[in-house]
Amino acid sequence: MPCCTKVLGKIQAKHIEEDDLGKAKQFRLFSIARPYMRSFHSSWFCFFIAFTSWFGLQPLLPTIRKELKLSKTDLANSGIASVAATVAVRVIIGPMCDKYGPRRTMSCLLISGAVPMALAGLIKSGTGLIILRLFVGILGGTFVPCQFWTTAMFSSKIVGTANAIAAGWGNLGGGFTFILMPGLFRLMEVFGADEFLAWKIAVVIPSVICVLIGILILFTSDDCPQGHWENRTLPPSAKLPEKKKNETQGVANLGYKNDSKTVEMPKEVEKETNVDKPKVQTSPIEQTDENKEPTSLVGKFWAAVTMVVLVMQYGMCFGVEIAVNTVMNLYFLYRFKKEDCLNDSNNPFNTTNMTTPSLVRLDESNECSILDQDTASLVASLFGLMNLFARAMGGIYSDVLRQHLGIAGRLTAHFTCLAGEGIMLIIFSTMTTIPNAIAVMIIFSVFVQMSEGTTYAIVPYVLPLHIGIVAGLVGAGGNAGALIWNTIWRQLVEEDPSRWFWLLGLTVLFGSLLTLLVEVQDQRIWDVFVCGKRRKKKYNL
Repeated sequence: MPCCTKVLGKIQAKHIEEDDLGKAKQFRLFSIARPYMRSFHSSWFCFFIAFTSWFGLQPLLPTIRKELKLSKTDLANSGIASVAATVAVRVIIGPMCDKYGPRRTMSCLLISGAVPMALAGLIKSGTGLIILRLFVGILGGTFVPCQFWTTAMFSSKIVGTANAIAAGWGNLGGGFTFILMPGLFRLMEVFGADEFLAWKIAVVIPSVICVLIGILILFTSDDCPQGHWENRTLPPSAKLPEKKKNETQGVANLGYKNDSKTVEMPKEVEKETNVDKPKVQTSPIEQTDENKEPTSLVGKFWAAVTMVVLVMQYGMCFGVEIAVNTVMNLYFLYRFKKEDCLNDSNNPFNTTNMTTPSLVRLDESNECSILDQDTASLVASLFGLMNLFARAMGGIYSDVLRQHLGIAGRLTAHFTCLAGEGIMLIIFSTMTTIPNAIAVMIIFSVFVQMSEGTTYAIVPYVLPLHIGIVAGLVGAGGNAGALIWNTIWRQLVEEDPSRWFWLLGLTVLFGSLLTLLVEVQDQRIWDVFVCGKRRKKKYNL
């Protein structure tokens, strides 16, 4: 134990190199030192904890449905409300991050979403459940400050890795919730509560945790390397009023005071103190290629096109992940049947009651399925568990190609991951045996989550001074995609559920070609082949 403490102490004491904007150029995973690694761990853990309330009702829906006598439609509508709320919140939260910083925005979301969750025991009808989940869906917006936070702390060379790990580990909260909530439910029963009281007490616990974490981060973390968001250092391309420049770039102690007369003194002060420039200077890479926003009409047009493409493509990866998580266990139950079950009612493609988890008969026996319900859920959980490393792999892959090929390298990484996802989805739709299906599922899961990582490795470069807006819109695209895929699932599942995966794969494969339309920092994907050598020289790589 003393040895471990000593090793951890050395890790915390190690200095992290900074770029000219104060952002970290190194990533020390096992450190919790402020400001960089403390903020990193705060970002992913807040996103992780948000899932315990956001998805907290889902494992308990059988009991809730039994008590409130809800219909399948009530449950389906409540699930749609939860995702729909997240779409709206993610659009709004981006500008809030830009204005108030990620720390306060994250805290606000955690507390706002936890309060209605704690009141879940008061609902008396299906309408009440729908309204409740609509407000609890606010917690889905925590993804935006999670990504915004890491982007504010880490330099462009490693921001892809940091973003991917934070998002991937945060997404693990979804799987953890399906372990936590049934455990809390059974624990309440052990203490003497009946099943209807047990779920009402159980949902309060994650709510309290969210509130406590939301308060804690206000006092233990930082918005940016300079501390509070108001003190952040902006790149030279940010045109600020003189007063704000003096306040944020280090001249404040010499030439800035609150009265207007003093504001006119900087020239004299600079002459006396030899302060001719702001303290913050950026390297050529930072200034010319990674913090530059489009100023021409054509540049702004392509920036808008890029944002639209990324929104659509995030719906093809994160949207696919959410949708697949809601149907994968059902797919294994109804796709793979025992050979001696010939009853038409048990035909794998005659699944009248199978639409989404919320619409399936809760007392269905599935006697002809090769897998039982628990085993099917266990197999399906492998899809989500890939978040432990796959999204980080996407960020690392993007960072590596960026080092050798510049921004075009990030676009190349993004295209290849999306194309791989589409191909593996199509292959998965053709699998007729469980072992092969599991193997292919794991591979396409890796590509899905790598694509998420490569997407957010591009986001910081689209509009560097308005990252929150871009991150929020792209994040909302993921949830919007999930709504679309789940709607299509409801239409196809009664005929042939494997067609859903085939259609998904085909859409993603063609959607990957949209990367050809993306222009980031005046670079496109084909620049890799046209002027790769010239770019290497330009970036001193």
